[in-house]
Amino acid sequence: MKRYLLLTVLFLLSACGSGGDPGTSGGSGITPQGARILGMDVKEVPDYATAYAEAMSLGVREVSVSLDWSLLEPSEGNYDNTLPGAIDAFYPAQAAYTTLVLRPLDTPGPRLPAYLAGKAFDDPAVITAFGNFLTNLHGQLTNLNNSGKLKWIHVGNEIDATLGSDSTQWAAWQTFFNAAKAKIESLWGSSVVVSSVVQSSLLANSSALPLYQSFLNNADAAVFTYYPLNGDFTVQPSSVVAGDFALMTRTIASKPIILQECGYPSGALNNSSEAQQADFITAVFDAWDTQRDRITLIDFAWQYDVAEATVDQWVMDYGMSGQPNEANFKNYLWTLGLGNNDGTDKQAMQRLRDELAARNWGS
Repeated sequence: MKRYLLLTVLFLLSACGSGGDPGTSGGSGITPQGARILGMDVKEVPDYATAYAEAMSLGVREVSVSLDWSLLEPSEGNYDNTLPGAIDAFYPAQAAYTTLVLRPLDTPGPRLPAYLAGKAFDDPAVITAFGNFLTNLHGQLTNLNNSGKLKWIHVGNEIDATLGSDSTQWAAWQTFFNAAKAKIESLWGSSVVVSSVVQSSLLANSSALPLYQSFLNNADAAVFTYYPLNGDFTVQPSSVVAGDFALMTRTIASKPIILQECGYPSGALNNSSEAQQADFITAVFDAWDTQRDRITLIDFAWQYDVAEATVDQWVMDYGMSGQPNEANFKNYLWTLGLGNNDGTDKQAMQRLRDELAARNWGS
């Protein structure tokens, strides 16, 4: 559920040039970093450039940026290039690799420009328009393209929330994705990893899983969001992580696996706490050690808690206002950060430092 990257933040970007803890992993079973990549959803606390630098100091080497197609093409053939321009001014000179998450389809539903509203994804007009959008985007990212820092482009976020178990919708998405992937490769080259993001809960859906596995035939990686929650947005125990990671690697046999979002709230309304969130961090690293040859990248969501007003907007965006689990949903989003909104650490942030230090991460 990676949220909207604010234009005001990127305007600022364009102007910017450990002891152990009793709960951490221990003993000889810890596996060094190896080729694994740590990512993080950087939040603007106190500002984006400062938060980005703090993430880099931890050993983070991947940061993603989400782009809604509907916002970047407000009318047919007319593009708002403010955000791509700010991206191109900031990210190429930074230490981390960049992931672009392009969202013609996001968790709440399609993000098509207004003139395409209601059309199926396999409609030739939609496919042609997205190809034109990609051409324009590529032209705005000259510095990023030349930097070698753009490694992943994902088309669609949590697409299964809309596609469900509907084979017709999956087929339409497959047609759209295949055309988008071919266009991306013609613009950026074949070394960029291209896929779509789905929720990890799809792996337990016997109706949707075969449709997703068919989709993967033309994708470069299996890309998941991972939040171990119950249906009412209360947390599952961190003891489920090892089994969940094993299910991923067992079910997805032939593709590298990326966790584009990996998070766990600390809120009491979600039956969680700072200590439980910290234990989740340890469980993730222990499971990642075991599955290190298959899971190439984990991006933690997110660095700091966001402001309540932002969360309130997300509750409306997701259609959760007035729903039975509205309070739990809000608190889930509100307490996902490894640190507080004032920039202070939660226990999970220190636990992350400890787990990284135990593995000599970045050395």
